[in-house]
Amino acid sequence: MDLILLVGPQAVGKMTVGKALENKIDAKLLFNHETLDIFARFLGYTKETFELSDWMRKQLFKAFIENEKTNQTKGIIFTVVVGFDVEEDFDFLREITDMFTNQNGQVYFVELEANIEERLKRNKTELRLQEKPSKRNLVFSENELKSSMEKHRLNSFDGEVEAQLKQVHYLKINNSTLSPEVVAENIQQWISSKKAQK
Repeated sequence: MDLILLVGPQAVGKMTVGKALENKIDAKLLFNHETLDIFARFLGYTKETFELSDWMRKQLFKAFIENEKTNQTKGIIFTVVVGFDVEEDFDFLREITDMFTNQNGQVYFVELEANIEERLKRNKTELRLQEKPSKRNLVFSENELKSSMEKHRLNSFDGEVEAQLKQVHYLKINNSTLSPEVVAENIQQWISSKKAQK
């Protein structure tokens, strides 16, 4: 029973890496916008939408942990943007990781980072625009990408994740020049090595 967190700023490649990783390990992908967009179709991107999305994710994780014998997969790959300078974001990470580790599950925290030029290119890819309706307004999404960097610290300091989330396995990858398939292969090998150490 695993939770694989793919964390990093907008357009760093979390979803595409998650889709590639799905093909390599026994886990299914839940990317950030899947739950958000269900409610945004009706409510827009409002406070209520984010609250409902948060509730839905936590209910899924709870049900997954409680129904290990009948689950269709052994793990959930979950992508999310984190403000490492926002205590509420760390509270959320603690809550969901504790849900798994308290029931003897394993949490693999993979942080992706890439330069801004590469992220701006990835912001326009066909798959991203297909899967994420809110990103189709490119002027808005590019402004959001840039402004979020000014408002928040979207990648961690060295040692920060390990200090804050002591029970997780942690890996950081700069994927500015790496394909999703190569990154997924690196993650799969890393997870396998961690499992072999148990």
